[in-house]
Amino acid sequence: MAILSVLCVLIILVVLVVSATFFCVRQQSHLHMKEKLSGLGTDTSSDATATYQELCRQRMAIRASERVERPETLRHSRLNSVSSQFSDGPGAGSPSARSSTSSWCEEPVPSNMDISTGHMILSYMEDHLKDKNRLEREWEALCSYQAEPATCSVAQSEQSTRKNRSDAVLAYDHSRITLKAENNHSGSDYINASPIMDHDPRNPTYIASQGPLPSTVADFWQMVWESGCVVVVMLTPVSENGVKQCHRYWPDEGSDVYHFYEVNLVSEHIWCEDFLVRSFYLKNLHTNETRTVTQFHFLSWMDRGVPNTARTLLDFRRKVNKCYRGRACPIIVHCSDGAGRSGTYILIDMVLNRMAKGAKEIDIAATLEHLRDQRAGMVHTKEQFEFALTAVAEEVNAILKAMPQ
Repeated sequence: MAILSVLCVLIILVVLVVSATFFCVRQQSHLHMKEKLSGLGTDTSSDATATYQELCRQRMAIRASERVERPETLRHSRLNSVSSQFSDGPGAGSPSARSSTSSWCEEPVPSNMDISTGHMILSYMEDHLKDKNRLEREWEALCSYQAEPATCSVAQSEQSTRKNRSDAVLAYDHSRITLKAENNHSGSDYINASPIMDHDPRNPTYIASQGPLPSTVADFWQMVWESGCVVVVMLTPVSENGVKQCHRYWPDEGSDVYHFYEVNLVSEHIWCEDFLVRSFYLKNLHTNETRTVTQFHFLSWMDRGVPNTARTLLDFRRKVNKCYRGRACPIIVHCSDGAGRSGTYILIDMVLNRMAKGAKEIDIAATLEHLRDQRAGMVHTKEQFEFALTAVAEEVNAILKAMPQ
């Protein structure tokens, strides 16, 4: 009996020693990681990127183990997030639920950017914004840029002209969305909308479109359906100072039918004073297939102007991307003519997405030329171009601040 007691005591001592050793090693590892991170902000050597990536891998491994340990908690959290996004407030779940979220909570800033690259880009952006002469010269060069080819013969045809809001912003022949004419109410394949590619010419990342006219609402929903889109970004109020900017292309409540497409307003949520989110149930009456489409509507961006603050638009962008994440279809972005505000939003989003994927060099002017090769007039004014620079700089700064120091 005494021998058994001694053995038990020895086993307990061994377990305690092993646990203490493991704890010390883990603490030492965390201290080592902190020391490395604190030096990365100013380290511009070639090893900085590799070191930071290794630290990210370690951190992700720790998070992965935590997810395995508490899957039910995380599942519950995700369900609450989805529920709060589309089903909160009184009457949620009814065919036309409306609610208001009074306190706007900012989404967490993504932190997968390389630290040294982020600091270099931020420094470049800040210098760029301070040098007003340089900004002016760059904008003048952009204004003289001519896309090639730039023919718009289809958009200028007699059948198509009545479908255009503006003669100044038309879809190029080589870069336009084509509808299936056999499914179109007017037998036409034309809509004033352009696919916008980033790297892969086979898969557009966005579709830049004018706001629908009363006569083109059915065309718009046909484009949504045939392009496989599930997210629509609307950047204009319906009317501005008594001038119609975009026809209301969704039902105020219940459902409306636009040629082959039945659109049912499921919910409408006011997230803050600057934007709201609508959820639609879209049904193809020809095939009886259905799809859910989410519209993010930014309310306070006036024609040829800029939003009140970059922070507001960046919060809006995060909400859009949270809904869109993991999808392979393009995002439809439209304002009134589908070029000024739409081009500014796409420019900001494209540049930030490239940075998130690890791009080391960012040339916003060259990116804008790339957009104008695909649709005329993208980003109308120097003020909008400067706003894009400001928004990118502010987001990079927010990402760097959120990183472990």
